[in-house]
Amino acid sequence: MAEDYKKRREEIQRLVTDFELKLKDELDFYYDSETYEKIIKWYIDNHKFKLGLKAVKIALSQHNFSSDLLIQKANIQIALQNFTESLNSLEKAHSLNPKDENIFILIGQVKIILGDASGSIKILKKALNISENKDEVYYQIGLAFQSQKKFKKASKYYKKSIECNLTHENALYDLAYCLESLGELENSISYYYKFIDEDPYSEFAWFNIGNIYIKLNQFDKAVEAFELAIAIDEEYSIAYTKLSQALIKLKKYEKAKIILENCFELDGPSPEIYSDLGNVLYLLQDFSTSIKYYQKSIKIDQSYMQSYFGLGRSLSMLDKWFEAIHFYKKAHKFDSNNLQYVKSLAFAEFKVGNLVSSIDLYNKALELKPDDLELSLEFSQIFYESGEIEKAIQIIYDCIDELPNESLLYYRLVIYLMDAGKYKESINVLENALSLNFDNHEVLFAFLPNYESHSTLIRIINQFKKNNL
Repeated sequence: MAEDYKKRREEIQRLVTDFELKLKDELDFYYDSETYEKIIKWYIDNHKFKLGLKAVKIALSQHNFSSDLLIQKANIQIALQNFTESLNSLEKAHSLNPKDENIFILIGQVKIILGDASGSIKILKKALNISENKDEVYYQIGLAFQSQKKFKKASKYYKKSIECNLTHENALYDLAYCLESLGELENSISYYYKFIDEDPYSEFAWFNIGNIYIKLNQFDKAVEAFELAIAIDEEYSIAYTKLSQALIKLKKYEKAKIILENCFELDGPSPEIYSDLGNVLYLLQDFSTSIKYYQKSIKIDQSYMQSYFGLGRSLSMLDKWFEAIHFYKKAHKFDSNNLQYVKSLAFAEFKVGNLVSSIDLYNKALELKPDDLELSLEFSQIFYESGEIEKAIQIIYDCIDELPNESLLYYRLVIYLMDAGKYKESINVLENALSLNFDNHEVLFAFLPNYESHSTLIRIINQFKKNNL
C-alpha cells in the first residue's frame, strides 16, 4: 500500500512539474480534462490555491463544457473565501450537468456559508428527487438546520441520513452534537443500540456507540465498543484511531502506541497517524522520537498544524526553546485563535527573554478565555518573576472576578501581597482561601522558601484548622 501511494505521488508530481515548466516557458500545450483535474487536485491538496486557480482557468479555456473543472474552480474559490464567485461557478456547472447531486450539495454548502440556510434547504430538497445517495443530502439538510440552531430539525435529518447509511460518520458526529445541545446525549445511546438489536455484528453500530461514550467521558466503555467493532472488522481503520484516543484518555499510552502502529498496515502513512503517534510518544516522554514522527507528518502535509504544535511542545521539553518558537509560530499562523497555541507560544517567548512578545500573547490568551485558571496563574508569575508585582496582583484579582470560588487564586494572591508588603490585605485573603479549600494551603510552601519564619501565617492556618476541622 505504501509503495502504491508513493508511485501515485511521484506520477502526479511529474505532471505538476511538466505543467509548470510549460507555463514558465510560455509554450502552447494541451492536456485532457482528466490530467488537468489531477494537477488541480494536487494544488488544492497542497494549499497552492492561486496556482490552482491559474491552472483551472487554463483548463476551462480548453475544456469549457467540463462541469468537473468548474467544480474544482468552485472549491478553490471557497478556499480563497470567494464564496459569491464560487456560487457562480457551481451554478454554471449545474446548468451543464443538472442531474449531478454533488453540485446540488456544493451549492447548498456555499449558501449556508453565505447565510442563506433557507435557500440551501430548498435546493437540497430538490436534490432528493434525483439523488442515489440520499444519506449525504439528508446530512447536508441537517447542517443547514444546525446553522440556524434548529437542533431538533437537524437531528431529524441526521437520523434520516443514518437510516440510509449507518456508516455516515459525520451524520453520527453531528447528531451527537445536536442531541448534546438538546440535553439528550445519554438518551441517544438507546437510539444507536437499536441497530445492535437488528444486527449485533454491525461494526458501524459499535463504532457509533464508542463515539458517544467518548463524548460522555466514559472511556472504558468506549474502549469496549471500539474493540468489538475491530473484532468484527479487523480492517476498520477509523476504529483503531478512535480506540487509541480512548486509551490515551485512560493513560494506557503503550497500548495506544501499538494500536496506532497497526494503522500503518491498514491505510499506509498519513499525516494524522504520524501526528497521533508523535502525541503518544510525547506522553511517554520519548520526545526525540516524537519529533521524528511529527516531522514525517509535516513531510506529507505541510499544512498539518497539529504536528507543528507537537514539534514545538516536544522541543520545549528538551529545552530547545528557540526551535520550539519557530514551530509554535507556524501552528499559530494557521490558527491564531487557538488558545493552546497562543499560551504555548507566549510561554516560549518568555523563556527566551522576549518579554514584550510574551505579554502581548498572554493578553490575547486572556481575551480568548478570561476564566482560564492555569493561564492566569502562569501570566501573573511572569510579572512576579520580572519584579512587576502590582501587575501580577491585578491579573489574579481579575481572574478572581471570573472564578470567585477558586482557592488557588487566593493562595497565589497571598504570596504576591506579602512580597508587596501588603500584610494586612494578605491575611484577609488567606482567610478566604482557607475557607474555600484548606488543603490547598500547601502551595504556599513552594513559593515561600522560609515558610516557617512566617509566624503570622502559620498561626492563622493552625487556628483555622483548630476551629473548623
